[in-house]
Amino acid sequence: MEPTVGAVAKLEPRRGPTKVQLNTRVLASTEARLNWLVTNRNFSVTSVVDVALQELFDRHHVPPADVEGRIVEQ
Repeated sequence: MEPTVGAVAKLEPRRGPTKVQLNTRVLASTEARLNWLVTNRNFSVTSVVDVALQELFDRHHVPPADVEGRIVEQ
């Protein structure tokens, strides 16, 4: 699958808005690709994961959350 230009444009260098901790496990192959991207493109793991999840949510029409993290169904 080709990366979308819009997704890469959304990545921001190492700083951003307030964050919360998310613990998960990924395949070793996914971690290798993530580490490559972080090392070679100067993005943070947090930024990459956030953009990837936002793209997934948008594709599945998950409603947005407010700044407090609440989803208000429309």
